[in-house]
Amino acid sequence: MFSGCVQDDSSNTQSTIPTLKVAYLPTDHHASLFVAAKNPDLFKNDGIYLKEIESKKKYELYDNNKKVADVELIQINEGGAKIMALMTQDQIDIGFNGVPPAVFAIDKGTKAKIIGAVNSEGSAVVVRKEIPVNNWDEFVNYIKEQHKKGEQVKIGHPLPVSIQYAMIKKALEYENITYTEKTDDSAMVKLINCKGQGAMPNLLSTKELDAVIAWEPTPEVISIKDIGKVIVYSHNLPPKGEWANHPCCVLVASEDALAKKSDAVNSFLKLMKISTNKINENISLAIESSSNWLGVDKEVEQKSVPNIGYITNPKSVEKGTVDFVMVLNSQNSLTGVLKNVGEEEAKNILFDMGPYDKITK
Repeated sequence: MFSGCVQDDSSNTQSTIPTLKVAYLPTDHHASLFVAAKNPDLFKNDGIYLKEIESKKKYELYDNNKKVADVELIQINEGGAKIMALMTQDQIDIGFNGVPPAVFAIDKGTKAKIIGAVNSEGSAVVVRKEIPVNNWDEFVNYIKEQHKKGEQVKIGHPLPVSIQYAMIKKALEYENITYTEKTDDSAMVKLINCKGQGAMPNLLSTKELDAVIAWEPTPEVISIKDIGKVIVYSHNLPPKGEWANHPCCVLVASEDALAKKSDAVNSFLKLMKISTNKINENISLAIESSSNWLGVDKEVEQKSVPNIGYITNPKSVEKGTVDFVMVLNSQNSLTGVLKNVGEEEAKNILFDMGPYDKITK
């Protein structure tokens, strides 16, 4: 009888272990996840690590050397907006994705909070190799010269809800370069939604695009394949100083996961913080793990990873994110809970600092 009671209690305890569904993008911006998943032995002295069950898909999360969650990793190729859409449908608990998709989704009613930062910077403008320019100023002059000839320069971007889209529009506006996203031959530039980054190399090589703005490692892939050349990294895009250390990707958790799986969410966030610390101590971890995980040449990652700032403290992206909201409101681009809010209210709507504060203690 007593033996049976013990077995039942063990079974009930096991059943309370939650499953965290974690979505990410195929980018070395999310190297903290790859490093943790590929190198569990590096983390065991910290008492927190991922045990691989199925490579790149299923893991067990241990904290204080006790299993606290099952983790399902889901790669999303379409961009952060897709991750937020899945979170709205309760199919994702935690997402690695850009600030703009998070902002737009939360504005429209997705019950989620930013609980951590992932990276800053890490994007670039790349032009076709045949175009005779080597920097941003020369590209601006090229656009103006082409316009005089009656030609329109075509620039691809990942998605309308991406920081890359916001940056290229702001840079073009600063240079007094007109752009369109429709059929308007009077505009100097046509911006084209590539619906992700997978098609960018081919669109450049077939001359359907003249340039792209993309997150790493796509710019280095295009460069090494001799399809195009990087002319400016995001931190140097105009206006001068505007994009230095700009927020890029963040860690977003659904409010449901924060309420019902808080311990597991906190443990996962702690693991990402420790992983980020290890990357900043030894950048080769991000290079090796990203190359292996993404299936790209190590040479690509050696050029790509140093352009990325790996961070975890949500405070470090708070101001940039709120500033982004203020700009969107000045353009009447927000229609939901973030419409015309003040800075403090925007912080409260978008961020939950509680998990990060707890793990840092």
